[in-house]
Amino acid sequence: MTEAPQPSAPPAPPTRRRKALMAKIAVSAGLVIALGAGAVYWFAGRDDLDRAEVGDCLTNQGNLIFPDMRLTGCGASDAEFKVVRVFPDTQDHSRCQGLSDFGFNEEIDNNRHRSGKQFVLCLDDIKE
Repeated sequence: MTEAPQPSAPPAPPTRRRKALMAKIAVSAGLVIALGAGAVYWFAGRDDLDRAEVGDCLTNQGNLIFPDMRLTGCGASDAEFKVVRVFPDTQDHSRCQGLSDFGFNEEIDNNRHRSGKQFVLCLDDIKE
């Protein structure tokens, strides 16, 4: 005859040390995830307008009061403006008079990381 297996004892409850260790691991993992998400947000939101060149197209992901201009492909359905002239080291929109529909420079960062460079983009409206 074979003996019936003896029921095993229930597992011991976790000790305080183990709970503290698990809490530290959870906090550390949360911190790493938060820092990683912040880094991704910062890099994704970095200003690409300081690299805009004549012929590039832009889309406004903001509104007229708080524009959030981003580079986009000129064939893209969201392309709204085309860069016709770039003036580095200035914020003087009047330099675009007679060259384009309007001038744009990044005065409001709308909580985005700005490049710190000054420039004016002379833009033509390509949406009708």
